[in-house]
Amino acid sequence: MISSGVGFVVTTSLEEHDTFCTRCHTVPETTYYDRAHGPGNSPRAVHDLATAHYDLARQHDKPAFACIDCHRGDASVGHRLATLALGARDALIFVTGRADPSVEKAFVAQPWLPDAACVGCHGDTLLTLAGLENHFHTSLPQAARVLASGGTLTVSPRHEKRREGLLRAGLKTVEVSITCASCHRGHKTVSGGTKMGFMDAGTQNPVCISCHRAARRGPQNVADLE
Repeated sequence: MISSGVGFVVTTSLEEHDTFCTRCHTVPETTYYDRAHGPGNSPRAVHDLATAHYDLARQHDKPAFACIDCHRGDASVGHRLATLALGARDALIFVTGRADPSVEKAFVAQPWLPDAACVGCHGDTLLTLAGLENHFHTSLPQAARVLASGGTLTVSPRHEKRREGLLRAGLKTVEVSITCASCHRGHKTVSGGTKMGFMDAGTQNPVCISCHRAARRGPQNVADLE
């Protein structure tokens, strides 16, 4: 029991360092590492959302960013245990030579883990009422959970004239299984991504439609959005 506890503490400490991750996670993780730790001189081309996080931390003199910041969920004990279990699975895949070397990852093994990390830092975005342009965030179940845990509804400055009406209307939650990574792919190259929140155009419209269908309002087919 003691050895298990020591192993947990040691492993979670080592995971704070990207170089530890890349010892087992080779390609494509080494590609992500090289992108993230490359020259941070703006306006260099930022390939993906993960790299953008590293650059923003450097530019604003914030604590150094690390892979684990997005991969350990909300950092609770339960999420850390789930992260370690997932890491053990990945280690087994690596040892048996079954790792997927493709760089443009489209599959997330446990999407709820990075989703929890995203929500932990970007809860303000989920609770910013701004009419049509942000209804897809405020309608997500994640927004309702942030509000229930003590978050505060705010109104975008450009919608101050409609402030009272928006706050009165509040959140209109649609029960869907959409996660942040459904639209914002962490390791997928997105042209001009910094200007559009690294939205993956290939998934954006289908995700919108899935939410519209669950809400039974708005366009019900992708063709209607094109």
